[in-house]
Amino acid sequence: MRIHYEGYFYNHEKAALENAKIEYLKYFTISENFVLFFHSVSEQESKQLNKHYFKKDIPADVLTIPLYRNIAEINKLDENKVEILGDLFINRKLIKQNASKYKKTTIEELQLVLIHGLLHLVGFSHENEDKLKKIENKILKKIWKDGK
Repeated sequence: MRIHYEGYFYNHEKAALENAKIEYLKYFTISENFVLFFHSVSEQESKQLNKHYFKKDIPADVLTIPLYRNIAEINKLDENKVEILGDLFINRKLIKQNASKYKKTTIEELQLVLIHGLLHLVGFSHENEDKLKKIENKILKKIWKDGK
C-alpha cells in the first residue's frame, strides 16, 4: 500500500508514518499497488467533512472515508492494478492538542491517527470499540517500542 500525502507533512513525519505503515502491514496484507490518500486539513475543513459524511457538526482529529467495507473486499481486488482504497483526513490542531493532553509527541499522535484510520479502512469500527482498540494498541505498542 502506498500513501499519497496531501497538504503539509514534514519529511521526518513522513518517515515516522511510513514506519507505522510497515508495522500495520504485518497484520494486513495489502498490495503495493493500492493507494491511500492522507490529507492534512484545517479545523474548519475537518468540521465540514465530519458534518457531510458523519452528520457530526464538530471537527475530528482523523476521519476515514473508505471505498471498501472491509479487508475481504480489498482482498478481492486485482493486486496487479492500481486501486484507490480511500482517504484519511487529519486535523493538525486537534492532533497537537491531543498529543499535549495525552503526553505524547506529535509524531506519536500522527502515528496513532494513521493506524486508527487504517483500521477503519479495513473494516474496524467504533461499534466494536474493544476489538478496534485491542489491535490498535498492539500495533502502536510495537511501533513505539521500536522507537519509530
